[in-house]
Amino acid sequence: MSGTDSVAQLRGRWTPALTAAALQRLLGLESAIEIPSLELDGRTQLDLRGIRIEQIQLDGAQLRDANLRWATVRDVGFKGASLVGCDLSQAHFTDCYFRRAAFERCDIVNARFENSDFSGARFDACRLDFSAFAGCEIAFDSIRFRRDAAPQVLARICRNLKLNAMSMGRFTDASDLAYLERTFDRHALRQRAFGAGTLSTTDRLHAVAFWLDAVMLNWLWGYGEKPWRLATAMVAAIVAFGTLQYWLQGVPGRDWFDHVYFSGVTFLTIGYGDLAPVGVLPRLLALIEGAAGILFIGMLVASATKKIMYR
Repeated sequence: MSGTDSVAQLRGRWTPALTAAALQRLLGLESAIEIPSLELDGRTQLDLRGIRIEQIQLDGAQLRDANLRWATVRDVGFKGASLVGCDLSQAHFTDCYFRRAAFERCDIVNARFENSDFSGARFDACRLDFSAFAGCEIAFDSIRFRRDAAPQVLARICRNLKLNAMSMGRFTDASDLAYLERTFDRHALRQRAFGAGTLSTTDRLHAVAFWLDAVMLNWLWGYGEKPWRLATAMVAAIVAFGTLQYWLQGVPGRDWFDHVYFSGVTFLTIGYGDLAPVGVLPRLLALIEGAAGILFIGMLVASATKKIMYR
């Protein structure tokens, strides 16, 4: 069959006898029925497009250059299997067992995996664009991305894995994936802002502004996923405001420590009233610090609450 056959034609060709022969081939056994092959991009692939495989064990199978595009696979064991150079794009896998399976240089574009176990599995230099995982046991650190993967693609993969982790109740993994998603989004913004693309001056300035905003949010609190960064920034802000007040002699006759103490009371909105700034500029600075303190405290409470709820 050619590479331009319709999905209905590809699925309709799989008679029980041809399917059984294909499964024998996947298990490394000889078959009396010849399985078709496909020439694609200078490579000869085993043409399994549109096949339907159900309730069989393919543990330890060695699949090389197999084209499973548009395949439907349900309740199949791939424990310890090796898939090298395979095309799983737009395939649908349900209730499959991929424990300790290895995917190497596979195209897994727009594939769907539901209720499948990828414990100990490894994805090495695979294309996972738009792939969807739902109810799957899968760890992000098992995926080694292609070097040429665009940051937009990596962000989409992290977003999907984050939703999967949340559905499985693995909120720590979801938090890590949320941070990585925003990190790859930031890299994409940097490429847009400083890349060689033909952008108008206005669009490039907007891209630079968005990138700087992402950099600041990452530095400040890790997009809400790293509250300790925000706590560190609060301490630094208290010391900086106190030092500036000391330089302005906002509280006359007081030393540097007293000014830092006054800064902390103002930033944390405690307001004992034992110290008060004198002069227009120190008072204006105290107002700005108080507003910044309210903002920082709100952000810290939101981030910490999220972490506590997800534990």
